[in-house]
Amino acid sequence: MTLTITNYRDLFANVRKRPRMWLIREDFASVVAFIEGCNQANARTLLTGFQPWLVTQAGCLDNHVWWSIVAHLTEPTGPKKFRDMDPDLDARTVETLFDLLDEFLELRDEHDGLNRIFAAHEQWRRLREQNGCSATDAPTCPTVAWPRAASRIKPHSPTTLDNNH
Repeated sequence: MTLTITNYRDLFANVRKRPRMWLIREDFASVVAFIEGCNQANARTLLTGFQPWLVTQAGCLDNHVWWSIVAHLTEPTGPKKFRDMDPDLDARTVETLFDLLDEFLELRDEHDGLNRIFAAHEQWRRLREQNGCSATDAPTCPTVAWPRAASRIKPHSPTTLDNNH
């Protein structure tokens, strides 16, 4: 069987569909290691903007690595260590990661996508400073409408930054 990968969205879709073809294990840690390897192989440019994009979605965790934010978005009250995840949570976190990564890569490839990501993150940081929110996960931290890929925007949903939060 010949498999041609034309872009990383295709590659990650293939890994998602047939993880054992690409990975020794199907757990979250193995998927993260694979994705990080792809990022490293691309001079750390493949995931440029991913962590700030996740922060604008989570509304917190600006000082966390991207995989920690993905785990938080899957289960905000989940275990603090990946090795402590039960199999169900681990599988859901893998699915969340692939969903988020696919949307991020789609958004980043859109005209001005990366600029929209960084603009939303910068607005979030400014609002956070203005509101005196020094704790990264304080419930009073402001949120902004995070940028979405065009194919993921539902009718009547905010597509620009919202200053009312």
